[in-house]
Amino acid sequence: MNRLYLSVVFLFISLTQVSASEKRYEGVDLRNNHAVSVKFSSKKFLVAYFLNRGCPCSQAHFDHLNDLQKKYKNFSFIGFHSNKTINKESAMEYFSKYKIDFPILLDKDLIYANQFKAVKTPHVFVLDKEGKTFFQGGATDSRDPKRAHHFYLRDALASLSRGENVKVRNAKTIGCYIQR
Repeated sequence: MNRLYLSVVFLFISLTQVSASEKRYEGVDLRNNHAVSVKFSSKKFLVAYFLNRGCPCSQAHFDHLNDLQKKYKNFSFIGFHSNKTINKESAMEYFSKYKIDFPILLDKDLIYANQFKAVKTPHVFVLDKEGKTFFQGGATDSRDPKRAHHFYLRDALASLSRGENVKVRNAKTIGCYIQR
């Protein structure tokens, strides 16, 4: 009995293990209520962005993020709405009103926020396929990118695109705390 149990457990673990190069982020896309699975193997880097329906700083960054995604096509962009206090319907109503060019997954149980150790919204992470973080923090030094003096995310993406080291790897995150 123990051997059979261990065999089943081993088989389950081996089937569910996914290499870093085949990492998937799955959930409900709040822009359109469709189930999505974003596979992180087609691009060299992932830009993971934590947003919140209740945070004005998040909304102020939508156009900036869309522009970056259009310019840096060799990066996968994905957003996460991480907030225990805001329900799915309210988040869907909010995100469906805006033109956002990348999926925004519901993260009500904070699985992704805890995995990335995201603190505020907006909070951004740039990782490679092995999970190494090349940048984390605020996309800019302002709550509104139109008033920013430093564009940390843009500069990180430009450096990585050229094969250079990222100069600023950590930047202060300005915005609303993720409600845990």
